[in-house]
Formats: sequence, structure tokens, C-alpha cells
Amino acid sequence: MPSLSTSLLLLGAAASQALAHSHLAHILVNGVLYNGFDPRPNIANFPNRVGWSSSNADDGYVGPAEYASAEIICHKSGAPPSAHAPVRAGETVHIQWNGWPIGHVGPVLAYIAPCLNTADGCGSVSKTNLRWTKLDDSDPVLAPGEPGTWGSPAGKWATDVMIARNNSWQVEIPRGLKPGPYVLRHEIIALHYAKDKGGAQNYPVCMNLWVEAPVPAVPVPEPFKLDSFDARGFYKETDEGILIDVSASLTGYVVPGPTVAPQARPVGHEQQRQMMSRANGTPVVVVRSTVTQKWTGGAVKRTEAPVVNKGRYFRG
Repeated sequence: MPSLSTSLLLLGAAASQALAHSHLAHILVNGVLYNGFDPRPNIANFPNRVGWSSSNADDGYVGPAEYASAEIICHKSGAPPSAHAPVRAGETVHIQWNGWPIGHVGPVLAYIAPCLNTADGCGSVSKTNLRWTKLDDSDPVLAPGEPGTWGSPAGKWATDVMIARNNSWQVEIPRGLKPGPYVLRHEIIALHYAKDKGGAQNYPVCMNLWVEAPVPAVPVPEPFKLDSFDARGFYKETDEGILIDVSASLTGYVVPGPTVAPQARPVGHEQQRQMMSRANGTPVVVVRSTVTQKWTGGAVKRTEAPVVNKGRYFRG
């Protein structure tokens, strides 16, 4: 007979299965808001969004059967917008999800890729040409002995930290990163059904950034060395961190995918903070490989569907 804590975990996963989904609401840079993409039906997205579009109208996920396909890169039918959020190397991007269900435990990951050989930055980049560097693996993904959600016998997960911070996560843009256009890829892997092969649920979201030189500082940071990983090779459905029974009393968790770049500086769990927006940002468009101009297309008010049983985020 299953224990009470295990039963609660499974009950929570089953009850919120239809509500397990989420998307990139927006990002904040120094408290300034840039819009993500909402894939749900009857939503008019902002034309000046920096979030990539996707075709998962149910706010759904990418499964292990698609790990070798282009769908895993920036979600299903992922396509870039023309706008980029300006950020200085060394600053933190605050990533705001639309919500996240309690009980959908797992790692919170971040990758970055330069957009090369395009005249409009990341606006027309081919996602299959992007090569990624891992910036964050939310270590420790699992903290055994600390109380987790729904009485999880394994302990406290990175997703618990994210939920407690208003369904948000912070990622530092490397201090020595060369200025230019980049795609930031943020991902949550939900493991509530991962004890069965094919049961893991990946939620990758992408956003365009225009990285500017850091504020002058002494000493000058060393150039950041990028890796060159293809997202279609990040994971296998039999990886230890993909095929796993989270209802068991685990003693640790092996993060799937590449290792974090040595020069990256992940924001620790204790430093993760929720943030209120203080203004709407003006994104930039890339008009030549090294030249940008401010977005001039104007903003359109978006109709936003309600979020049920996932916890609201605060836009300010």
C-alpha cells in the first residue's frame, strides 16, 4: 500500500494534469518588462514581443519521443520574433512563467546561443543552426531532507523554489559574453510521470536578446567561452534524470544534458527573487549585423486568458 506522502504526490500530479502547462509570460531586465508569447487560442500577442512563437495551443510540452527533433529546440514549431530585449553582459534576466503546478517537480535549466550569419540578429535565424551553452542547471535540483510539495518523499525540488518565487527564475548573462544577438532558452522538465519511459515533460521557451557590453569595470572580465551543443542531442529518454520515479525516496538527482559552462554564474536558490515590473521596455531590432534601432511598430493591448489553479504572476 502506498504511503500517504506518495499518494498525495500522485494525486497532485493527476489532478493537475490538464493544468500542467505553462508558457513564457514575460521577462524583466532591471525591472523593465519585455513580452513573451502566449500560444493559447484567442490570444492576441504583442507585436513587440521577444518570446518565440510556438504551436502548443494547449500550453503543452515536448515529450522524449521528440528529443532528436527540432521541436525540442524552442518548443513545437518554434519561430523567432524580430524584437530583441537589450541587456548588458553581467546583468540578470528575470524569467516570468505564466504559472507552474505544485507536484510537477524537476530541474530548471538555461542555455544561450549566438545568432550568427544573419542581417537581422535572431529575427530570421534557423533554430537548427543554433549551438548552445548551458548557463544554469538549478543545482541542487533536489535537496533531500527538506520538505517538498505535496509531501514529496524525495525532498525539495528546484521547481519548488521557482513556485515560491512567484513562478519565476533568474539567469545571469555571462559577464564576458561578446556583444551581439543571442537566443536565451529556458526550460523546465516535469518529472511527475517520468517513472515510465516517455513520461517526462519538457517545457522549453526561447527569447531574443541583444547583449551589450558590460558596464565598465575593473578588472575587465575574461571573454566567455561558448560551447557548441545541438539541442537535438541534449537528452535521451533513458537518461538517469529523464527516466526516474520521483515518488521514491531519492537521495539525489542527476541533471540531464550538457554540463554548465565553467565561466557561467548561476543564480543560487537563496538568491532567487520575484520581481515586480516598473515599466514596459522598448525592445530593439537588428538592422545590420552589429547595428540596432529601437522598436517603432507600436504596442497593442493584449487580451489575456485567465489562469486557473496555477497561481497568478504579478505584472505590476
